Amino acid sequence: MKRTIHILFILLLSSSMAWAQETINTNILNLIVLGGDQKSTGASIELLPIAIIDIEPETLAGAGGGAGAGTEAGLPPPSSGGADLSNLWINFTHRAQNYQPARIYVSTNQPIPNGMKIEVQITQTGTGGNYPKNPNTNKIRLSQTEQVIVYDFANGYTGDGLNRGYHITYTISNSKTLPAGFEVIYRIQ
Repeated sequence: MKRTIHILFILLLSSSMAWAQETINTNILNLIVLGGDQKSTGASIELLPIAIIDIEPETLAGAGGGAGAGTEAGLPPPSSGGADLSNLWINFTHRAQNYQPARIYVSTNQPIPNGMKIEVQITQTGTGGNYPKNPNTNKIRLSQTEQVIVYDFANGYTGDGLNRGYHITYTISNSKTLPAGFEVIYRIQ
């Protein structure tokens, strides 16, 4: 009987050792016990390209009680008196595949009426965001031909709103009525 108890006791003791649980303190890396079947698995994430551009502010104080028509990218600059064309900002977000460089182009969708001249110029670079600051600071006379307003840049974002991105100013000479559907187009490519 003593022999059976001793064998039973040894079996219980060895089985309890086999089922022991260990607590790992992951707050202190030196205390982590390494062992067992360790593997690593690689993962890749493919992010799609993004190109967003906007002109701020979204509303203009002045003519017509501050309506925002004409202050968004792709719409003509307001030609009525009282509009403030000296405090507009190009904001953008851009992510390309493999950091392919991009540019921002400006053009119109229709010819500008004879004798009228519309120019746009980047006059300063804002704060915030994370983007290479590479503007064309020359005055650009708008036409249907695309012209570079921001030179090569890789991925980046300007932030949103005033004092972010690129400050632009429009100059309109010999103001005339613009044709219906006339647009100034900003495009990233």
